[in-house]
Amino acid sequence: MRNIIISTFVLLLFLTGCSTRQPQYRIGVSQCLDDAWRQKMNYEMERELLLHPDMSLSRRIAYGSNELQCAQIDSFIKERVDLLIVSPNEAEQVQPAVTRAYRAGIPVIVADRRVPGDEWTAFIGGDNYKVGRLMAQWVIGKASDKGSKAKRKPFVVLEVAGLPGSTPATLRHKGMMDGIEEAKGEGLEAKVEVQSVMGRWYQENAYEVVSAYLENHPLPDVIVAHNDLMAIGAAEAVKHHRVQIPIMGVDGIHPGLQAIVDGKIECSATYSSRGDMIIDVAARIIHKEPYVRDTVLETALVDITAAKPMLKQDEAITRDLETFHVMQVRLDNKWRLLQLDRNILVCCVCFFFLLFVVSLSFILFNQQKMQKEIRRDILPQLEEVQEAIQLSKKDEAFAERLRQVVDDYLKDPNLNVEFLGGKLQLSRTQLFRRVKAVAGKGPLDYIRERRLIRADELLRTTDMTIQQVALELCFSSPGYFTKCFKEYFGHLPSAR
Repeated sequence: MRNIIISTFVLLLFLTGCSTRQPQYRIGVSQCLDDAWRQKMNYEMERELLLHPDMSLSRRIAYGSNELQCAQIDSFIKERVDLLIVSPNEAEQVQPAVTRAYRAGIPVIVADRRVPGDEWTAFIGGDNYKVGRLMAQWVIGKASDKGSKAKRKPFVVLEVAGLPGSTPATLRHKGMMDGIEEAKGEGLEAKVEVQSVMGRWYQENAYEVVSAYLENHPLPDVIVAHNDLMAIGAAEAVKHHRVQIPIMGVDGIHPGLQAIVDGKIECSATYSSRGDMIIDVAARIIHKEPYVRDTVLETALVDITAAKPMLKQDEAITRDLETFHVMQVRLDNKWRLLQLDRNILVCCVCFFFLLFVVSLSFILFNQQKMQKEIRRDILPQLEEVQEAIQLSKKDEAFAERLRQVVDDYLKDPNLNVEFLGGKLQLSRTQLFRRVKAVAGKGPLDYIRERRLIRADELLRTTDMTIQQVALELCFSSPGYFTKCFKEYFGHLPSAR
């Protein structure tokens, strides 16, 4: 019974467990920062993940620390995630951890910043060098406009760079400088001078370093920030000092587009995050489907003409996504209710099945108990009864044999205990015991009883007198016969 109950509970847990949707694949996401651009990437990944219910994300943020990011990647390796997405802080410093994950058999998608070597599964990111060339293109255009008016005065570019040593900051700076140098070689009249401050990717830092620069240096001709947030911070610093300086940002995300429309900055170079593409490639890798290993995202310069429709499109997408998210929440709620109803039904079925099993087990248990009691108590009694029946049959046979022998020798004066024992082949002791058992009296009393019964029959059916009957049946005298007759029948004998 115990095994049946345990099996029923296991069945219950299995049925209820199978009624909930559980992601089958776990994806680790290692983000170097938590800025607006990566928040957009995270949002795009979460949105795309709605189309892949068999996958789940586990996200960790390094907050600009190479050591912390490497430790987080190692923890993902230890946890044996099914796939790893890494947006490196500094590519060369994080590359060993990426290699360890790849060599451990975990597919690795490198996002945004390319790491050295080729020990990774896929790369999806923009061309930071090309972004720098777009920055140079914008600077050269501004310098050309001003160069015809003041050929001898340097055209000063204030560069608000990102994190020192980070791949995007290094490549964007190099791309800009190479573009400016090429322009000089092609006859750029203005003397372009680039001065750099470190905004470390954050709006607040950019505001502080640009404010400090404006307080201690002549005004620059233009400001180029390595992302839109730093461009907005620089715009706030310029506004605070009540001056006007053209400002360019990078990313082309919603805050930057809004800043262009609001006139805070002049333009931005698009730098797509494409979290949706990252999840799509991750799904293809997990399900062993074809995918593009190396994807370089395009970049373009966005001014107010392009910013307005892009901002409207972004807002429309956001509204649609919010609507979709609300619908998804409602669908999930309905799914949970459906699963709850299913679980209740399964529990009811299992409860009644368990009740049936318990009842059946109780019946079987009682049946086994009854069988044991029968074997222990009733069967021995039945055996005793059978033995008693068999003994009774033997006694009946003996009683019949005893009656026949006694009746055959009623008229014989030698009919006594010894004579009867000899005829029945029993000793005196055995005779007394057997006769006592079947007749309830001793042998002599039984002989006298049979003679009295015969005497009564003779008195009723013949013309014999009392004296004749007493004499024939070996009574010592008529008087003794009369006395015995009255004691046995309760009345005196009478002849016919």
